[in-house]
Amino acid sequence: MAVGVAVIGTGLGAGAPAAVAAPRSSVQFVALGDSYAAGVGAGTESTACRTTSGAYAALWSITKPESAKLDQAGCSGATSSDVVDRQLGALNADTDLVSLTVGSNDLGLTDAVRVCVGKEKSAPCVAALAAIRADLTTKLPTGIGTLLATIKTKAANAKVAVVGYPLPFVEATDCPAFPAAKSLRDAGNAAVSGLNSVLEAQAQQAGAEFVSVAAGFATHGLCGASPWLVGLEGLDAQTTLHPTLEGQRQGYLPAFTQAVGSVDEMLAWIAERDAPSAGSAASGDASSAGFGGWVWWLVGGIAVLVVVSALSVVLVRRGARRAATGR
Repeated sequence: MAVGVAVIGTGLGAGAPAAVAAPRSSVQFVALGDSYAAGVGAGTESTACRTTSGAYAALWSITKPESAKLDQAGCSGATSSDVVDRQLGALNADTDLVSLTVGSNDLGLTDAVRVCVGKEKSAPCVAALAAIRADLTTKLPTGIGTLLATIKTKAANAKVAVVGYPLPFVEATDCPAFPAAKSLRDAGNAAVSGLNSVLEAQAQQAGAEFVSVAAGFATHGLCGASPWLVGLEGLDAQTTLHPTLEGQRQGYLPAFTQAVGSVDEMLAWIAERDAPSAGSAASGDASSAGFGGWVWWLVGGIAVLVVVSALSVVLVRRGARRAATGR
């Protein structure tokens, strides 16, 4: 009697390949911050937040518009707490890149300019400068730290770039573009330098990238031969000390691109970020192998039992026939 055992492949013994997400075709980019982030002074304002197409985030995005999706949330006049309260709704788990320029309004720098120009020794000016110095060590670090922690929570997978401010004045005795006392100009540079130091320190603590624009603007502040900042002629329009289009294009954009990469480089970073880790793949393979091995041991054991049972039946029948013959 022939005994056949058929084994049916169930597919359980081979580990099923993990689903691999399709490569991302665009960078989801959110720009946060104040008038410097919005691009005030760099073009025609198009929204209530005074955003322009000359903002560095917009300039970066249009280098490859089909692959960069920008949500410009920056707004003129915004403080760090305003960003927390009004701009972070643009962030989510799919956000890949966040830029942030904020802090000058926390310190009231523009208000201090209005109060101090031509009245450097007045009580209001002295008080404004003293408040800035105090806020640099107390209010500002707390505000920026809270903001960055919240950004990290809402956009946990994103690269975050904290972009600083240019020093407003080139070292010069006379400054036709900003006819204020040199002591006031020095105080302005010191305030912005302190602001950048706070931004850099808080960025490092939060695991974000700090982007300095100081080198690019080193010879292009007010009082220089070719300023990239709006002078006192912008007081009425509230654009004074803001980067011109040239400042955004030649000062901000190169520094930002060097820090975060081009659009294509960001896409490569996203692909690497989203790729399964070697450890996870190995763990999955080991689990599949272990599970598959267990299944095949079970199938093998059942096959052996079937064979043994079949042989037992054959032997019993043969024994019965011999007994009958002997009778």
